[in-house]
Amino acid sequence: MIVVDSNIIAARSLTSSLTPMAERLEQKDPVWIVPVLWRYEFQNILATAIKAKQISLERAGEVWERVCRILVDNESEPSPLKVLDLVARFKITAYDGQFIALAMEMTVPCITEDRVLRERFPGTAVSMHDFMNPPTDRAIREKSGKYRARKPRLKN
Repeated sequence: MIVVDSNIIAARSLTSSLTPMAERLEQKDPVWIVPVLWRYEFQNILATAIKAKQISLERAGEVWERVCRILVDNESEPSPLKVLDLVARFKITAYDGQFIALAMEMTVPCITEDRVLRERFPGTAVSMHDFMNPPTDRAIREKSGKYRARKPRLKN
């Protein structure tokens, strides 16, 4: 179970350079959790594609219906206070806060290609690539120290 942001939904539902990775992501973890906000963001993505003549209105409607059938049962609302807390502390939008708060409350990763979110929420916000290819070496490594030869002790 993972939280996915709207751009991941778009990558999986429309054709883009991210589509193959989004398809592999779905194969690895098919339970995608989303806040209700995903509907409005995804509608805006479809609207933008229609205006740019990248997709027809009819095709957009088909995509919308198909994606809704998949995600409607996986909608969940994060705590509004948690969202506002994240907005205040990390200077993110309330839209992004919805996805991050939901992932934190459910203790699952939020899969996103948003670099800023990944930088501000390491461990919670994860790229598709990093989720698909977790590091194999989880050993904690300390920063290399500067060492020098010890001076010999003087004999009394």
